[in-house]
Order: sequence, then C-alpha cells, then structure tokens
Amino acid sequence: MDRLQLYNSYQTLRGKYEYNRSTYFKLMDEKERKVHFYELPETVSIWLCNFSILKSKDIFKDTWAVYSEDNVNHSNSTHRALPIFSKNRYIIVDLPNFKKLRKNISSREDYWLKLLSQGPLEVPESKDPIFRDALNRLRVSRISPELLKALEEHMFDKHADEAIEAEIWLKAEAKGREQERAKNAARDKKIAEYLRSLGVSEDSVAKALSIK
Repeated sequence: MDRLQLYNSYQTLRGKYEYNRSTYFKLMDEKERKVHFYELPETVSIWLCNFSILKSKDIFKDTWAVYSEDNVNHSNSTHRALPIFSKNRYIIVDLPNFKKLRKNISSREDYWLKLLSQGPLEVPESKDPIFRDALNRLRVSRISPELLKALEEHMFDKHADEAIEAEIWLKAEAKGREQERAKNAARDKKIAEYLRSLGVSEDSVAKALSIK
C-alpha cells in the first residue's frame, strides 16, 4: 500500500510539473494562470497484483479513490458515496481472482490479463496486430532464463530510478524557491534603501514593496 500511494504521488507531482510547462498553460493570460495554478491533471494508476489484495472473491478489479468517511457511513443502495476527489484514482487488478473467475476470454481486457498473468501459451493466436506483437515479445521459448532475470531486475531498477528522480526534482524545486525568495529579499532591500535615500516615509516604502 505504501508503494502504491508513493508511486501515485510521484506521478501526480510529475503530471503537475509537466502541466505547468505545457503550451496550454503557458498560453493562458495571467488571470487564467492564477485560477489554474493549483489545478492537477487526472492521474490513474493501474496495478496488476500477482497476489490476493481484494477482500471480495467475487471480483478481480476494483477502483480506489478518496472518499469522505461520513459519506461512506451514511451511504446506502439509493445514495451511494461518491469520491470527493476524482482526479486521483487507483485501478487494482487481483490476478489470482482473475484466474479463478475468468476461465475463458470474452473481451480484450481478458486477453491482456490472461496473457500477462499466465503467459503466451495460455492464450489463442490472434489476428490483432497489437496482440500478435505482444505474443511475439512474451514467448517464453524465445527468451533465456538469464534474460528474463535481467528484465525483472531492470523493472525494479526502473522504479527505483524514478523514485530517485522524484526526490531530486523535489529538492531542486525547494532550492529554487529558496533562491527566488533570497533574490526577492535582496531586491526589496535595495529598493527600500533607495526610497529612504529620497526621503520617502517608511509607510510609503512598505506600500511600495507590497506591490508585486
């Protein structure tokens, strides 16, 4: 659970960083930017869990979000509790439940999950070029155990690298804000000294510095 929330938080921060750098945001006028400054893009994390994670054994997929405890306590079949923040969601797939509940393939989702959880030998050949490409990439007979191990290690290294990148980015952002504050303080000091040298009152100096 900690890893799920940590990685989702990183993706949210990364999405916000990219949103503020986007052409869409930069083309806004100053007033619009202030309105949308704290706006977050939608973040959906999809987790394929090769272990039992859902309490119910009658489903293999669930969507988690942020709910109000009071709304949940007072919800019923007529008035269901809804997420209070819909932009951040987790789609959880319980693969052990999927294997028990889906013996046959009846949808594209079934095909993907069966392919990823049970391998290319457990799914039929497909004329779909996307599935055919995925089958070719995942055929165990063409991959040595050493290469599979290397791919597995690379996957975990990739997550670790992304976590490190997130930490570096957050530290850089904090340092940048600190430097900006120091720069602004130095500028305000020079302006105040100049105004005082002209005989401007302290009240007027304060008002002048409050204008940004």
